[in-house]
Amino acid sequence: MNNDSNRLISTTEDVRSICIGRYIVDVPKNAEIVIGPARLPVEIWRKSGEGNDFDASIMSAVAESESRRWLAYGPLKEKGSLVGMIRDGFSPNQKIVFGVGRGDGAFYNVQSLIKLGSDLYVQEYEAFGEGGEYLEDVDDARQVAKRLRPRAEEEIPSDPGVCIDGAFIADPPHKYMVEAVSIGIRLKEFADVHISIEMTKKDIYIDSDTLEPRLRAAERDAVANGNGEWHSRIKFLSRGPRKVGNWDGFEVGARMPAQKTGDEHHEFEYVSQGEPKNPLLPVLDIQMQTGVKDNVIGGVRASISDREALYLWEKVLSSIRPRPTS
Repeated sequence: MNNDSNRLISTTEDVRSICIGRYIVDVPKNAEIVIGPARLPVEIWRKSGEGNDFDASIMSAVAESESRRWLAYGPLKEKGSLVGMIRDGFSPNQKIVFGVGRGDGAFYNVQSLIKLGSDLYVQEYEAFGEGGEYLEDVDDARQVAKRLRPRAEEEIPSDPGVCIDGAFIADPPHKYMVEAVSIGIRLKEFADVHISIEMTKKDIYIDSDTLEPRLRAAERDAVANGNGEWHSRIKFLSRGPRKVGNWDGFEVGARMPAQKTGDEHHEFEYVSQGEPKNPLLPVLDIQMQTGVKDNVIGGVRASISDREALYLWEKVLSSIRPRPTS
């Protein structure tokens, strides 16, 4: 490609390295980074700045618990119910609040609140009210807090563990059943270009999650729904098996024709099933869309050309690498 015709050269030549999960990815220095909640083994999300008034956060959690007390039944209404109670965590910077389950009033919502610097980290477990299941969740939440520490956005830790939003969690003696992390990348100069990377450690191989069968199903559905002519005008820029680092997967990249509901845009995706139960080879799902406006794909016409889209896609995929650990 002629560099003069590729406006992304200058955008991507100055990069910074970002830690996601157990991996590193390079992103343009002025790109906006959006890190999603991680699951370790349940979701943990960051509430920026809310650690400054930890007591208020605890009281807010208790108030919410009390407001849902009327939904409780069975063991949660009996004598000795823990609804509305606060338990100590691993340290004074962690408290555990018992509420009513989000989906079933016979379950506890076990909420862990962790003060980490000026931020608040929250986890929620759902545990049946009878027996000691909730005790296991309390113990797990305490172990998470024990291994959690603050992390600057561009810090690349050398210890075994997982990078999450604003923090790092060291590996436990045992392995989690689930690990999931995600990151979104938004280019400042090309606001309609969105990139997302998701890594999920799974215990089993799920064939329906693979990309190629989903593509074939989408093609059949397009024809069945009378959109065969539109589908025939899709311009495929790449399609087929591909190796990314140690992953074996399948990729597709295409320029999608305009429709009544959306403008012309690009859609790229790479999916690898990784290796079940291997935290160093999780399921990898990378996506890139152009023409995004207000989180709607095709909301505007793509701001970059096909060749520029392919260039950016290659830059992202080629930069993903394992984080070196001691």
